[in-house]
Amino acid sequence: MVNLSELLSIALNIESEGYAFYSNLASMQADGASKQLFQNLARQEREHQEIFKKLIVDTSHLDFSKDNWVSEEVAGYLKSYANMSIFPTMTKMKQMNSTEALKLAVEVEKDSIIFYSELLPYAGNEKETIKKIISEEKRHLMDLLALLS
Repeated sequence: MVNLSELLSIALNIESEGYAFYSNLASMQADGASKQLFQNLARQEREHQEIFKKLIVDTSHLDFSKDNWVSEEVAGYLKSYANMSIFPTMTKMKQMNSTEALKLAVEVEKDSIIFYSELLPYAGNEKETIKKIISEEKRHLMDLLALLS
């Protein structure tokens, strides 16, 4: 069995990589509006990092409760999903132009929404916080799609 704190650590890593991803995208932009959008997205990813850090601390004392354990199968799925979908996608961005990177950012947001939605049933008392982050990630997705149109 895996405790919730371990899965929240993956989420923390996603947000950390997201911050670097959007900061890098911001630095690639010549257009002021695009640059501002990516700087805002980077800032929001940093805020999400802080939320997950707090959740990890808040749930670490609960590790002995059965409610805060996740089956190995579910944990394996979530870890694999992050490692095979989200992180490699962010790494690819370093070799792309701005338009390709923007399309990639859309994929990262979609994958993040899926990851957090899959995490939600195991979030216990932290469900509302995770739901808030999902809503923010959906807003990121809509902002990126608007920029692509």
